[in-house]
Amino acid sequence: MSTVRTLVKNTGVLFLSQLVGYVLAFFYTLYSARYLGTTNFGIISFATAISGLFAIFTDLGLSTLTIREVARDKDRTYKYMGNHGSIKLILSIITMMILVAFVNIGTFDETTKMVVYLVGSSVIINAFSGTFTSMFRAHEQMEYQSIADIINAVCMFIGVLYCVFTKQSVIAVSMVYLISSLVMLTYSFIICTRNYGLIHFQFDFKFWKYLIYHAFPLAITSIFALISFKMNTILLNMFTGSAVVGEYTAAFNLMQALIFIPTVYSTAVMPIFSKFYVDRKDLLDYSYKKSLKYLTLLSIPIVFGTMILSDKIIMFIYGPSYVNTIEILRLIIWALPAIFLSYILGISIASINKQHETVKATFICLILSTVGNLILIKLFGGIGAAMITVLNEVSMVVFYLHIMHKYGYDVPFRDILVKPFIASIVMSVVVYYLHIDLFTSVAVGIVVYVVMILALKTFGEDDLKIIKQLLPERIIKILKI
Repeated sequence: MSTVRTLVKNTGVLFLSQLVGYVLAFFYTLYSARYLGTTNFGIISFATAISGLFAIFTDLGLSTLTIREVARDKDRTYKYMGNHGSIKLILSIITMMILVAFVNIGTFDETTKMVVYLVGSSVIINAFSGTFTSMFRAHEQMEYQSIADIINAVCMFIGVLYCVFTKQSVIAVSMVYLISSLVMLTYSFIICTRNYGLIHFQFDFKFWKYLIYHAFPLAITSIFALISFKMNTILLNMFTGSAVVGEYTAAFNLMQALIFIPTVYSTAVMPIFSKFYVDRKDLLDYSYKKSLKYLTLLSIPIVFGTMILSDKIIMFIYGPSYVNTIEILRLIIWALPAIFLSYILGISIASINKQHETVKATFICLILSTVGNLILIKLFGGIGAAMITVLNEVSMVVFYLHIMHKYGYDVPFRDILVKPFIASIVMSVVVYYLHIDLFTSVAVGIVVYVVMILALKTFGEDDLKIIKQLLPERIIKILKI
């Protein structure tokens, strides 16, 4: 199978699983947000944020390093899986103990503590499942990860709906997170054992030293980036209240739901980029630039469309009680293009073995995020948190671009940005003046944007060559490309 077809296959199955997951998540989030109300929904949001923050310490960059190294040499599978799994098991236990201690030191009520325990356990288990997921990714067998994601989403969907219709408490809802994670872990373990052998926890301390040394920059970068990303939710809970957290999180979750696009793509392309750096650096440069171009084409119209339709989106999904979320969504959505690009930039930097370069950049962004949130949340609440999110993500992209530029990977951003912006502006004007319902507006917007992109001749001959590799010969003759 050609590299392009492999990439499309893996991207396709991951996209399908994410699509199924987000469709189900849309419904169980809709029901749970309305059923729990802003206060209890805020508690769940806080538990997810604080657990996600601690979960980064269960990985410390090991998954990314494992994917990169095993993708380059499949014979390393057994050694990496055994030692990676041992380190991760120890880190997971320690992290859970620290999370429990943190919650008990703070001034949280008993309900919040119990929710954090349950959601935290779920997040820690998911993190350990990453040992098996890393193998699926390194071997470019993304279909197994896709099935695991779908299993998790189905369990969450069934569990949350059961809680809503049987009028269970917020604690029962958080229990669903834990059960879903255990089911997904069981599946991943079975498939990994069948394909690559039973995991044997290994304690090769010399190799541990090698792993930790090379993964350390990835770990520090991930920790700084995640803290920056989650800091606003935590500080909102400290300085405002659960209701404001719920309003902000409602907008944040909508924006975050769209991150599955670069997540899926970067997951599929990471092992390919890693191999290209060893074998074909010219193809790495070409693929890197094309990836940035295509993700920009996708992200810019989403921003403009959300700006125009934010009131209809919030009313449809959350209802009138979340009216304050509308302005937050209009602002925070501007972080999306930067997030799209940062995913590709991040895995590109790791692929060329320059992960240590990202530590300084993410640390500066962490300081910016912390200081900015402390100031703006007190002044503007959820709006202030959204402002810092956008500023933080844009700053990250600027730093990452500088790193790639330093090592000879330049991007013609004028060519990449201008046409999507023009097409998106035209699309927005058309949708704004039509005054039609949400779903019709989305459909019309897509058609207008695609027509404008084609009219502006955004795709060149090399783009058509890529398309030709994906289509059957009969279709190519019909389309005459």
